[in-house]
Amino acid sequence: MRILHTADWHLGKVVNEFSMLDLQKEYLTKLMDKIEELEVEVLIMAGDLYDRAIPPKEAVSLANEVFTKITQELKIPVLVIAGNHDSNERLEYGSSLLSASNLHIEGTTKNFIRKVEIENTHFYLIPYDDHRNIRQIYEAEGIKTPAEALEIQLNRIQKDWDPKATNILLYHGFMININSEESLEESDSERPLSIGTVDYVPYELVSDFDYVALGHLHKAQKVGDERIRYSGSPLKYSKSEANHRKQNLIVDIRKDSFDLEVLEIPLSKDLRVIRGRFDEIIKKQSNDYVFFELEDKNYIVDAMNKLRQRYPYTMGLEYINQKEHDQLTLHHTKEKIKETSLKELFEEFYEQNTGMPLSKKQEKAVIQSLETIKSKEDL
Repeated sequence: MRILHTADWHLGKVVNEFSMLDLQKEYLTKLMDKIEELEVEVLIMAGDLYDRAIPPKEAVSLANEVFTKITQELKIPVLVIAGNHDSNERLEYGSSLLSASNLHIEGTTKNFIRKVEIENTHFYLIPYDDHRNIRQIYEAEGIKTPAEALEIQLNRIQKDWDPKATNILLYHGFMININSEESLEESDSERPLSIGTVDYVPYELVSDFDYVALGHLHKAQKVGDERIRYSGSPLKYSKSEANHRKQNLIVDIRKDSFDLEVLEIPLSKDLRVIRGRFDEIIKKQSNDYVFFELEDKNYIVDAMNKLRQRYPYTMGLEYINQKEHDQLTLHHTKEKIKETSLKELFEEFYEQNTGMPLSKKQEKAVIQSLETIKSKEDL
């Protein structure tokens, strides 16, 4: 069976005030062409279909358009689970009816694990859910962590396990190889799964499956085994993802065979980090989404607006040398500030931002201004 493993579409995503919807539509349009061209038999979307619990109507319309074409025109089954950005209940609305049309959506935790059989391949769908909610549903007081929650859910699968079938798990969460020194790479656009507790699960829990299609981490990577993988997000959604090689995974699998192929979808815009001096950067131009790291020692007046004339999709600006300098010089406590005169504070501020001390003429002007302000306050 040929499976296309995707995850973390985050439809409706906005990055630094720029909507990603047009680029997401471009990606999905090209993906549908590839599905037909490569004769994909099943599409997996392993969580975070949307970027927020109540997605914009344009994002919902795009998802409806894509799923309708894949399931009705291309006649290919689609398997979807909820991620931590989705609303479990909203995503699952109408799922029973949709299953008859080859669209299988599992949004909420139930007392049983949803299984979808396609030929001799069994797909088990476990959507994201807080382990405290799973504890209530399963009436299992022993569940204290996501790992313990998943273990209980997997025990339910064992009661229905067919060792002769090809068994595939869809799961959205943070899975790691505890015994490996190689850590998984996270990104800034991934929302933490829990606060104040251990949010990961060991990959050994799912080692019996023939393939595990994971969602949540935005970089494509394996976890402890070639058959346990994050497909990653299809687009770059933060500065920390600029160096990611975005991809989809084509999995050719039978009980006795496994082959993996990387599918990259080239897009009209990239998300990049450009580092250098302002006077060199401003000579060039680009329509990519860009984060700038300026090496200039002094701040450039109106730098952001000037850059956007050449780079209209500028997402951020950082003075990398000044950042370190500011961290070293930002040493005033509340008590220290009270002991420092306004004149001294202004002198220090001016020198930090220009790299030069006040001239005698400037110092005189500052004194006169401060005296004028003080005289007005005394009235």
